[in-house]
Amino acid sequence: MSPAHAAEQITVASSRQLTLSAMVLIAVTLALMTGFAFWSWRRRQGLASRRREAETALRASEDRLRQVTRQLPLAIFEYLPAPVPRFQSISEGVARLLPGSAEEILADPEVFFRGIDPEDVSGLGWRDPAAPPLLDFEWIGRSRTPAATPRWLQIRATTGVTASGERAIHGAMLDVTALKRAQQDLERSREELRRLASHREERVEQERARLAREFHDELGQVLTTARMHLQLLERQLPAEATKARAAAQDIEAMIGEAGRSVKEIASDLRPAALNLGLSAAVEWIAGRVLGKPGIAYTVSIAPVADGLDDNHAIALFRIVQESLSNIVRHAGARHVHITLGSLDRELHLLVEDDGRGFDAQAVDHTAHFGLLGIAERVTALGGSLEIDSSPGAGARLSVNLPIPATAGAPLPGGDGRP
Repeated sequence: MSPAHAAEQITVASSRQLTLSAMVLIAVTLALMTGFAFWSWRRRQGLASRRREAETALRASEDRLRQVTRQLPLAIFEYLPAPVPRFQSISEGVARLLPGSAEEILADPEVFFRGIDPEDVSGLGWRDPAAPPLLDFEWIGRSRTPAATPRWLQIRATTGVTASGERAIHGAMLDVTALKRAQQDLERSREELRRLASHREERVEQERARLAREFHDELGQVLTTARMHLQLLERQLPAEATKARAAAQDIEAMIGEAGRSVKEIASDLRPAALNLGLSAAVEWIAGRVLGKPGIAYTVSIAPVADGLDDNHAIALFRIVQESLSNIVRHAGARHVHITLGSLDRELHLLVEDDGRGFDAQAVDHTAHFGLLGIAERVTALGGSLEIDSSPGAGARLSVNLPIPATAGAPLPGGDGRP
């Protein structure tokens, strides 16, 4: 075989081999492409199936949420105050709260605001595009309903930003009518109890005054008469009846002691100094309570105090009395200042001490009723009470009361200030 023929045979064999390899490569490539296409198709089918399942589950969840929110007195909304004020979304439960459906509110946001009482809608400051954004806020107001009793609504909302950069209000509105009525009933019950306590205190003071008069007038007169009769009997005893005279002197001393006890009891029930005015009564109680333990004190009373009616005078006197008693029992003070003046048609009572002080927030009113009693007296007269104290820094009790219309004018030369 010639070299040329051998080379031709080798070339033909190589060509056949390359063609076979190419065919194999093409077949493998086609198989791989077919497999990948089938796998991709199956994957798309699986993803589409899962997407359909997720969409079905989402629609079912949204439907359940819609059904729940439709049944509950609750409305969830997203409000965009600018550039065009509108509700981006609002749940169908709003129809249970306001006279308007969700579709009507989405079409016209004023339907939402017209459903709120005009006196309360001004509190919805977030509806104003120019209003500064608030992170979290709460509003309570009434709806405008044809019923005689309005529905009370509460909105709790927060400010956020949408994906497009717009300011959005995300909030929830719910019906709190039952809670508000319970609160009003509780406040009304407290007010009735306060009026009852005030009436009871008034009756107690009247009974104290009656008992004080009976002790001072009737029992005092009986003791005075008994003492006079005893003195008359003592003068008729013979000189040699020394034992009888001694017994008569002992009885006279006991009658005198009983008379002093009657006067103290009558003063405890209602000080006779109150008949001379609140100024005299405060001076008297300060000397009596603070004088025994040797506590130095100053009293400054404006002339207007002596023109107060009996209810205000007694209430202020009892407040001072209770304050001084607490100072003696607990404060360990060395100096006390009592000031009562008036300014802008208000009475201002101030009782200060330099004692050990206390934590006013930690007082147990279930065991200590003094401050609670003072607070009730002040509230019954339409005033306010402030207690400024801390351990080691003394105490300052401040009472502000409106001056009653029945109060007399200050004495000539007095300006109503201490």
